[in-house]
Amino acid sequence: MSSLSGQGAGKAYWRSLEDLAGSVELRALAEREFPEGVAEEPATSRRDFLKLMGASLALAGATACRRWPVERIVPFAHRPEGYVPGEPVQFATAMDLAGAATGLLVTSYDGRPIKIEGNPLHPSSLGGTDPLAQAALLELYDPDRSTAPLRIARGQQIASSFEDVERFSRELFRQLRERRGEGLRVLSEESSSPSLREMRSRLLRALPAARWHEWEPLTRDAAREGAALAFGRPYRSWLLLDRADVIVCLDADPLMTEPGAVRYARDFARARRAEGGRMNRLYAIEPALSITGASADHRLALSRAAVALVAGRIAAELFLRCGLPLPGGAEELRHALERFERHPFRPPLVTDIVRDLLAARGRAVVLAGPGQPPAVHALVHLLNAALGNAGRTVAYAPDPDPERESHAESISALARDAGAGRVEALLLLGGNPVFDAPADVDFAGALGRVPHTIHLSLYVNETSRACAWHVPRAHFLESWGDARGHDGTLSVVQPLIEPLYDGRSPIELLAHALDDGVTSGYDIVRRTIAPALGGGDFEKGWRRVLHDGLLEGSAWAAETPSPVRPTWAPALAALAEADPSAGPGRVELVFARDLSVYDGRFANNGWLQELPDPITRVTWDNPALVSPSTAAELGVGTGDLVRIRAAAREAEVAVFVLPGLPAGTMTVSPGYGRRAAGRVGDGVGFDVYPLRVGRALWRAEAEVVPTGRRWPIASVQDHHLIDVLGMKERGRRAVRLIREGTLADFLDHPGFAKQARGHEGELPQLYRPWSYEGHKWGMTVDLSACIGCGSCTIACQAENNIPIVGKREVARGREMHWIRVDRYFSGTADSPEVRFQPMTCHHCENAPCEQVCPVGATLHDHEGLNVMVYNRCIGTRYCSNNCPYKVRRFNWFDNHRGLGPVEKMVFNPEVSVRSRGVMEKCTFCTQRIEAARAEAKKQGRPLRDGDVEPACAQACPTEAIVFGDLNDPGSRVRRLQDHPRAYGVLEEIGTRPRLKYLARLRNPAGSESGRA
Repeated sequence: MSSLSGQGAGKAYWRSLEDLAGSVELRALAEREFPEGVAEEPATSRRDFLKLMGASLALAGATACRRWPVERIVPFAHRPEGYVPGEPVQFATAMDLAGAATGLLVTSYDGRPIKIEGNPLHPSSLGGTDPLAQAALLELYDPDRSTAPLRIARGQQIASSFEDVERFSRELFRQLRERRGEGLRVLSEESSSPSLREMRSRLLRALPAARWHEWEPLTRDAAREGAALAFGRPYRSWLLLDRADVIVCLDADPLMTEPGAVRYARDFARARRAEGGRMNRLYAIEPALSITGASADHRLALSRAAVALVAGRIAAELFLRCGLPLPGGAEELRHALERFERHPFRPPLVTDIVRDLLAARGRAVVLAGPGQPPAVHALVHLLNAALGNAGRTVAYAPDPDPERESHAESISALARDAGAGRVEALLLLGGNPVFDAPADVDFAGALGRVPHTIHLSLYVNETSRACAWHVPRAHFLESWGDARGHDGTLSVVQPLIEPLYDGRSPIELLAHALDDGVTSGYDIVRRTIAPALGGGDFEKGWRRVLHDGLLEGSAWAAETPSPVRPTWAPALAALAEADPSAGPGRVELVFARDLSVYDGRFANNGWLQELPDPITRVTWDNPALVSPSTAAELGVGTGDLVRIRAAAREAEVAVFVLPGLPAGTMTVSPGYGRRAAGRVGDGVGFDVYPLRVGRALWRAEAEVVPTGRRWPIASVQDHHLIDVLGMKERGRRAVRLIREGTLADFLDHPGFAKQARGHEGELPQLYRPWSYEGHKWGMTVDLSACIGCGSCTIACQAENNIPIVGKREVARGREMHWIRVDRYFSGTADSPEVRFQPMTCHHCENAPCEQVCPVGATLHDHEGLNVMVYNRCIGTRYCSNNCPYKVRRFNWFDNHRGLGPVEKMVFNPEVSVRSRGVMEKCTFCTQRIEAARAEAKKQGRPLRDGDVEPACAQACPTEAIVFGDLNDPGSRVRRLQDHPRAYGVLEEIGTRPRLKYLARLRNPAGSESGRA
């Protein structure tokens, strides 16, 4: 089988279904650097040219007489202590998302945050980040954020002030206090903030007749209810993946979408490097192709309903055949498991999973995702307890809010009360329920029946427009707060900048409404954290928490709960009787979390919208994903618009055909199709929230009808093709971009990756090799550790002032990302394996780009960097044509033109902002090299290994990217480049790249040396 993506002995890799089919169009695309139709403007005639030149000369004469406006500047006469102008400073803070916080370090220039990193001290990040955290910076400077309070009447938005809001709320709450809060409701997002919890208690004590509701559209209530079923009360659980030799994921994505995913990814990757000959093993059984599934040693694509059957089958084998003890009084559970045992569905992999779980007792973990019902979650807890995993690979702590009702029940109850006229005042602390509430909850209609509504929000969104008052919310980077990590670790959220629009945080708004004596966020957080700091010097402890970003030893005290009598056995038995396939002429509609816009709250973030989805490589859209067989059955292809009917409602969505999905399913991601997101997010993608109902938020049965119309989809997967076949046709031996093997292969033949080069020794050189007397910079990427999350891409974009170009330009191949993460398939279209390969400038020693530049704009420096002199570049693009890695980007437009003063604040002052007409690419973050060099010089010492860390390496949650000095024999990068798994991509053509890859290792069942 031939492929544009290359082939090696016994395995071919392909980028897309068109690549697999040997598409003539794709072949033609690979043979030309710039696709047709990329001319920036229509050809200009000589007459038009002279007209333009004449006008330009006239305007030049007019502007020569212009007087500059008179402006006054004020000298910085008294510099604050400890402050050096122009010197970056880092502050610790945290980002709370849906009840779990990630610890961050934010770099600030002169009071202006310009870069977000992970906090290496925080257990939820350990220095890594995810794309959402990296992109939070762009949200801070979003010009579409709300700038002032609004009074909304009959659809008209009337400018107001915070004084008016406070005056209104103070009088409203005075009246409510007289009635002990009767008629008051508060609706909040899920939050881990102890201060918000304390303010909630204060409100309900002062107004006992009031009621507090919570709503998260991507709720994880099934996990919470499953723990309550298993242990008799709700528990929070978190994973200790660094201790797990066997991981079984049942419709779960712990490496990307679970709370604590950044930490889980790092723990998982550290156990994938085969150090000491050991390596974990990952099984994934799922309906959607997730990041975790792509990283699995064994993956099985099944419908969401069929995953429950696999869970029951595994439990039946372990409890009934292998003798694991059931909890006391579990005869009903035994009968339920016997039904699974008798079920005609015989899923593969179960035998291997059962054997591995038994062999790794106490060193294994089984987990279920939010789309599985509570009974499956309860079964998973029971399995972990019986296998001895509880307390070892999975930790538990009592839920801090055991009486909370589920999110779906809570918002339904609120809508019923509001619709019945029982709600007089509703305070909404964030969220957007008018857009994302369950389709069977008429929240917008209920909201119209409430006399007094106040919405706190970053944007004037769909819900704000339906309320009487809108209040601007302060961004987490400009407000005081607190939060808890995935394991309960307490963090303080401190502001990096004065609120740009004088926004309020939820705790501040509550304090003003209650007429609390303490109303500033700073004082509220200090009041909350004081008991946790204990006695002694409070100020000293407070400063330590601010410095570290967390309170040491504040994680929840872990328990090992015992399972109770399984009263949920009938619910489990009902799953065993269910048909895992959808009805005739229908598909199983699977709802999956979008990795860019989350639940829709980040829809106006251009960095996230333009970040290609790791699996589909689609930008600026949320198409419905179907397998090739399902697409053929429906008679549709990629880009076809279909009408999906589910729960008596319908939505139009474009189709994207993706290998690796189970037949008879369709995966959709809610959060797109916004109508009040902002100028970036409005009208992007398709709104599928109308297809979700409260009783089945993660799954539905649907009818799919083609409309006969088309929708443009901007996928980058077949852009910037590395023309491997062309190299073969020109007489070179076949090359392999991806190199991989099993753990057993590596233990038997450690140098298998180098042996696959296709030639012996170094190619002869035309030029005398340069001798580097000082530093010699290089990089490695471990393909065993890379999970394809895209954090490196967003981190590079934030660090290097890389512009957003929009969907239209992406579709034309003009995306500007300096580092891309190529996704490859191998195997069949029905059951492919997935591989990721980050691709950026290799800073080749024999750089083909340097030899063809007519103006010397790209050249080598004395430390081995391939640098760009932007002022020299005249935009011939010869260098891009001559780059075999296709990693150079041409700036077609002045993408930064027209930005407002707030938008410009996101730029990193250490990196130039490029204009149109120049070529740009990765520089190995040369500005960070120079900053580290200056700091070392100031300290009177040489640069040490680890002093320089490019943005991509610093952000990577799995530590797959390592940078350093190749002239330092003790450096980590030098050791990795000398590793037996190290190889260079396209080293066959003599480029001598400075970037080396470590071949990917897998640990399939049967490779017993991979386990203890």
